Amino acid sequence: MERTPSASHLLLLAVVAWGCCLALGSGQLPEVDPATVKDLEELGAHYLPAGYSKANVSLADLQRLLRAKCEKANQALPAGSVNATALGTAIEQAAGQLMGCIGGLANVTEILDEIEKASPKGDLDVVFEKYCLRLPQAKTCLREFNAVLQPCLTREERSHNALMQRIMDKLLEFVCYKNGDQIALFIAEQGPECLQASRDHIATCLNTTFAGYLPQVGQLSSSNIADLLPELVLGPRQCVDLYDFETCTVRHLERCETITPSNIVESMFRYVRKESNCQPAIERVLQERQRAQALTAPDPAAGGAASLVAWSLLLLLPLAAVL
Repeated sequence: MERTPSASHLLLLAVVAWGCCLALGSGQLPEVDPATVKDLEELGAHYLPAGYSKANVSLADLQRLLRAKCEKANQALPAGSVNATALGTAIEQAAGQLMGCIGGLANVTEILDEIEKASPKGDLDVVFEKYCLRLPQAKTCLREFNAVLQPCLTREERSHNALMQRIMDKLLEFVCYKNGDQIALFIAEQGPECLQASRDHIATCLNTTFAGYLPQVGQLSSSNIADLLPELVLGPRQCVDLYDFETCTVRHLERCETITPSNIVESMFRYVRKESNCQPAIERVLQERQRAQALTAPDPAAGGAASLVAWSLLLLLPLAAVL
């Protein structure tokens, strides 16, 4: 099934998911439902920037990234006081445990089978009510994984971490609003089909707004890779990029056969955004864009004259070239 988490975290999720799949392939993480692994592999392969593939990037590359990240977060401490390799390994193991925990609560194969059986009878709400009752356990899984991340977060990232946790909680609560009414409606109104049809456009939206946060594949072996890694924060820039991703995604989803999927996705973005401090930054940039657009827009009153001048200049260019 396709996913549409919030922007930078969709990209981060793709990185983590794809990294976990590499680790699973090397036998370093606990066994996880094969359908979940396949789903995560597709997520990473489709939404990561061009060049990020198993053929180009190895598990060793990702381990080096984790080590560099942990070293950077602790660079103010005395040299040798922090084992960045051990911290990175702990994150790998915690990611595997997170996948196992979530997979135990919501097995992809079982969910798809239950959806297929329930859809003709109009019982999707019954299916999702069962899984949404497990929401507290899912939040616990995420908090345990988040706790392992803490030693490898910078001071700035730790200051944003509580907000990130609240946003993730809100996202889960949105999905399970009224014990899954939202997700049941989304599926009943051809939401998965809409996402599938729009996945290439969504990937373009994601890469247009957030691909620049990741280092280029050729830079993964760089000695200063830690300086190329983005900070996991939700500042003004990230807020605007998130808004741009939202508007781009919703614009493409609106082209689907029914409008309900795009409405639900847009509501999800807005629901999550309310938990952040993004709105002032977004409104400021929108005002700047409107002013810039007004300056570059042609004056309707002078439209005919402007067009005449433009055409005259265009016709004179060949003459100017001869002279």
